[in-house]
Amino acid sequence: MKHPILVWLLIFLLVFLGLGGIYGGVLMLIDPTGKALQVDNILHLLPVPNFILPGLFLIFVMGIFPLFLVFGLTGKPTWAWGRVVSQWTKYYWAWTGAMGIGIVLILWLAVQTILMGFQWPIQYITLVNGLLIVVVALAPQVRGYYAES
Repeated sequence: MKHPILVWLLIFLLVFLGLGGIYGGVLMLIDPTGKALQVDNILHLLPVPNFILPGLFLIFVMGIFPLFLVFGLTGKPTWAWGRVVSQWTKYYWAWTGAMGIGIVLILWLAVQTILMGFQWPIQYITLVNGLLIVVVALAPQVRGYYAES
């Protein structure tokens, strides 16, 4: 079955998230003070002494994981653990992961807002990306494509 256009949009949104997560995370690890990202002035607002933990979160959760989901959404590999997820949700495991990462992204931004405010352009871009991931994943064409029998 051919990928519907909205599936390609979901894949694009996840690639955008993944590359951005890796980029931001690497910058945080290279310079844990936050100066490279011009966020060193907000470190005192956060419950961490530097940007190492947020950088690792960005690399693995917002970087590598979305790219792994892209692999699943495009190739639809069948793995035993994936069948367990599919039996539980009634959707292919990578679709479930895409919904999950969209929700986690929105929650990540909510926590950012509580801790340090919502003032940087990247936060708006990231919020729109998270909302679009959820909305596109919920589109009937996408849900139908990834529905499990």
